[in-house]
Amino acid sequence: MERTRDEVVRILHDRGASSVAEVAEEIGVSAGAVRRHLDLMIAEGLVDMRLERQPRGRPLARYFLSENGEERSAAGHYRLLLDRIYPALTRLSEDAVSGKDGSAVLASVFAGVADDVARSYASRVQSDVLELRVVQVASALREEGILTDVVDEDEQYRLRNLACPYRSTAEGTHMACDADRRTIELLLGAPVRQILTIVAGSPTCEYVVAKADQSNREQPSPLGVEPSVAGGGQ
Repeated sequence: MERTRDEVVRILHDRGASSVAEVAEEIGVSAGAVRRHLDLMIAEGLVDMRLERQPRGRPLARYFLSENGEERSAAGHYRLLLDRIYPALTRLSEDAVSGKDGSAVLASVFAGVADDVARSYASRVQSDVLELRVVQVASALREEGILTDVVDEDEQYRLRNLACPYRSTAEGTHMACDADRRTIELLLGAPVRQILTIVAGSPTCEYVVAKADQSNREQPSPLGVEPSVAGGGQ
């Protein structure tokens, strides 16, 4: 039973809102069994449900992790964040903290975290073509809980995350969201704009990247490495 529940949590975390049939197909159990698990998880406050209108017939029930469910599934992401915060804090120079308020120091710490995450995954983002880089970045940062997928739109790429990797931290400070955006920008070597956040009430966190701006790739990256190299070496 616990294994099935863990699988349900994983699927809802990775895929976002899903129907009973979608979850059942992914796990390989009956829809009835999945529905029973979901009913129990709703009662425990781990899962929520909403009805979506369909072109025909009855509305479709879609299930998604509640805030408590997200927090429970995000334990690994919190550990990663904590493992990165301490080194970033210890590297701060005296000038970076002297006479600065807590907010300014915290901003410097999260900027350091973003730099560290980008360096950790830089070797996996090697293409000079933006279309390929956005896919490589999304694939790499999926492990970090920062991105889920990429949608190719007419004039831009929309990068999405279906679950907040550390909601409590993001609710406490916008700098956590800023750090994720900075990480994506460092790896892409192109400007990234965040347009939606889960903590602000959106079902997803979303970022947009304009297409075909070759001038972006001629600029040195904030890590001091040319983006054409740091597409894999920032």
